[in-house]
Amino acid sequence: MKYICIDDGALAEFISGRSYQSIDFEEGDKLIQALSGNIQFLLKLKNVVFLQDKEGVFITTLGAWKKKKYLVIDCEKSALFTQLRSAESLQSFQKLMRFCAKYWSGGLLNKSEKIVSGSTKAVIFPLPYSTSPYRIVIEREPMNERLKKRDMSGQFLLVYKTGWEGANSATEIADETNFKRVIDRLADVYLQVSKAAEGAPVTNRFDQVNSTALNGDLGSKRPVHTPYDDWLPQLTRQQQIFVRAPMGTPHRLHGPAGTGKTLSLLLRTIRILRSAEENTLNCNALLITHSEATRQSIKDALQVIDPDDFQSRDKNLERVSLSVETLASLCANTLRQSISETEFVDRDAQDSKLLQQMYIEEAVRRVKSEDLASFIPHLSEGFRKFINEVDDEDLAHLFQHEISVLIKGRAGDSFDTYKNCPPLKYGLPIENDADKGISFRVFKRYQEQLEAASQFDTDDVVISAVGQLDTPIWRRRRSREGYDFIAIDETHLFNINELHVFHHFTRNVDSLPISFTVDQAQSVGDRGWNDIDSVSELFGGETSASEISTPVSTVFRSSPQIRDFCQSVLASGATLFTNFDDTLSLSTSAFTNEDERRSQPVKYLDFADDNALVEGAFNRADKLQSLTQSNRSQVLITTMNDEVLRKLKEHSISNNKPTSYLERRGDFTKQRQAEKSGHMVLGHADFVGGLEFDVVIIVGVDKGRVPQEGETANSNSRSFSSYAAHNRLYVAASRARFALEILGVQSRGPSELLAVAERNGLISGVEQ
Repeated sequence: MKYICIDDGALAEFISGRSYQSIDFEEGDKLIQALSGNIQFLLKLKNVVFLQDKEGVFITTLGAWKKKKYLVIDCEKSALFTQLRSAESLQSFQKLMRFCAKYWSGGLLNKSEKIVSGSTKAVIFPLPYSTSPYRIVIEREPMNERLKKRDMSGQFLLVYKTGWEGANSATEIADETNFKRVIDRLADVYLQVSKAAEGAPVTNRFDQVNSTALNGDLGSKRPVHTPYDDWLPQLTRQQQIFVRAPMGTPHRLHGPAGTGKTLSLLLRTIRILRSAEENTLNCNALLITHSEATRQSIKDALQVIDPDDFQSRDKNLERVSLSVETLASLCANTLRQSISETEFVDRDAQDSKLLQQMYIEEAVRRVKSEDLASFIPHLSEGFRKFINEVDDEDLAHLFQHEISVLIKGRAGDSFDTYKNCPPLKYGLPIENDADKGISFRVFKRYQEQLEAASQFDTDDVVISAVGQLDTPIWRRRRSREGYDFIAIDETHLFNINELHVFHHFTRNVDSLPISFTVDQAQSVGDRGWNDIDSVSELFGGETSASEISTPVSTVFRSSPQIRDFCQSVLASGATLFTNFDDTLSLSTSAFTNEDERRSQPVKYLDFADDNALVEGAFNRADKLQSLTQSNRSQVLITTMNDEVLRKLKEHSISNNKPTSYLERRGDFTKQRQAEKSGHMVLGHADFVGGLEFDVVIIVGVDKGRVPQEGETANSNSRSFSSYAAHNRLYVAASRARFALEILGVQSRGPSELLAVAERNGLISGVEQ
């Protein structure tokens, strides 16, 4: 194939169709395969006619050909469809077409699109940041004198060169041999197009003619509240694989934020239940989510997705049913005869962690005042300095992590076992047994507080549940009361101790019919299982079942600019920490051209002091709401700093700013209330996971606050803070659909976490 010619009507169809934005969709994959010359054009597009022969392909729409505009790609001189991986080729092709649309309409260009001054050339850098960027070179006035005579000057853009090498655009001359072939054929091509539209026979000169006029909805937004049958045609190939896979094998769905993992898990669960009902089989399914807020949002979504209402059926009475539970509620039901409601620290996992942190902070204070002196001579120098210099609140975060992941998670409350556990890579700076002794002492003081209050934390409940499940009595009841299928959402939020519960709830002891979603980059800190690959080791049990792993990489939620910024945050984390996952590295955005019209560049803005910062956050929220044409409830103001959050709340109250406050993670009901009341949404970054907004403003992302640093903080403490800060910034930023702005104070300077994005031109306004 020597050339590809696309007219402006066909180009508009390509950039507006969501299924042509990613090779994860069958249509997108077929498009790039056809453009590469591997298959013939057999695509489904509105009112588009493809005419193809040995010379090349014309992708056309009806209309007077002399009034149209054209993109011509010289396939012999450029290698857009052979130099790159398929996903990158499609991404580059989409960026090229969007440049053409903007250029013809006089739209504003972005930083990756350049008109070379003093020449007739343009250059596009279509791929995310790179030390040696890939470029597409365009001649804006090919055969200009000849086209002027035909009154068609300015109607053609010619791609004549691609690659990683630069050139002198002022002196470089495009080869126009193939372009001339296109010009000479246009009149005949559009004669055949009009014949095809009328149903008349087309000349045999063309090997293939394909005309389609489909009226399918190619819109951009995919609301989760859509019935099951309407969802299936909209899924990517990877999502389809996951949804339709057999239920008996452990299946991991992993990918970055905004790729539809939770939706895919719900659809898979409903498909399995529907199949069981159609075949008159028994199937009691269990869907586990991390918090009560996300449980409620999933139940709300299921009311629309699941018209059979499996979640309302009684497991004990119906052959096919679905139970939606949190881990705490599931274990509580198991322990209902041995633990009362008032004995829980909190049934909600997120709230439980916050209360647990308060108890541990008090335990740290007691250990410092009552126990530390006897340990001092035996502590390592690094740990001694660390515990004396770091404030109690920061210590509480690290001890909480140590207790949950190691002392309870891997050591089962045993000091002897704990002594033999290797320390976490990013946590307390533990070097010897005495250091572990202090850590275990904090744990004991914490346990004393729970006992005094007659309470059990989530870890206690889980461990107790395992104790009751790993018994002859449960093993006998398991075949009657267990579940045939278990789905776990956001597995990355559970520690290894919690994950080991699930296999006890399967009906068959020899199988592990568990499907789960994962994005480890959203997990704050090292959960203690980042290095575990075996599904049997991850969930416990004695099964030898091999796991199926399906990656999803098409980001539906965020604009390309926001996706690229989020990737820079993950790339920064992956560079610093060996077990930090960059889950966005191979992802692509599924944004259409219409979506991008509402999208705004990612910016960093600084202010004189904290008061100006807080006021500026609300001003920018109003501005971005207007620019993106969004509802107020689609605007989120968030921060990773408690003091900044307090000031934001005070400002909203004292200035009568209509604002709804997130009080727990994934609180969809608060977002829905904000929609009814016309409020913006304000909340800590720890509470924004599982939600999405048109506009996100992250406040206080400056030095000393992100990551949180004290003047004498130990290197391990700094490492943990930095690790967690990368997680939190990624989670907060990835909530944004059209606009993301990051605010800080001028005297502090921007956070170091923004350095990679700044170096690669993914955020403006950052001066390190």
